[in-house]
Amino acid sequence: MTDAAVLPPGVIRIDTPGRRQYSVEYKRRLAQLTLEPGASVAGIALAHRLNANPLFKWRRWYLRQPRLTVAEPVPAPAATLLPVVVAPADRAPAELAAVVATTERDAKPPPAEPGQIEIALGRARVRVTGPVDPALLETILSHLHRR
Repeated sequence: MTDAAVLPPGVIRIDTPGRRQYSVEYKRRLAQLTLEPGASVAGIALAHRLNANPLFKWRRWYLRQPRLTVAEPVPAPAATLLPVVVAPADRAPAELAAVVATTERDAKPPPAEPGQIEIALGRARVRVTGPVDPALLETILSHLHRR
């Protein structure tokens, strides 16, 4: 079809509708260029007279290759939350440790079964299950009572 001397770099052949087919080595080389620090895929595509879309596709293909390893940052160890006690500055650290131990020991376990409150005001019915916030319940009841 087309003489090899006039084919653009990396192009193996051009099919009837005019689509270019590139060699695997060419795709790999350009994909590697996009992975360099500070590289712009659009800039590399422009420099090689390509649209950026196929270059992104080649890059995804390159990254999926099993024999290739891309240096990935080592994940930081997971954060560990520690108990915090707010206390006056004049307390000694040993006293603070005693406060933490006492607080953990005195902590109430959650109720085995959640409580339930049901209130009927005229045609309105309010049902609260689980722990009750007194201020919120008071607001709801006063609003219903005004109706």
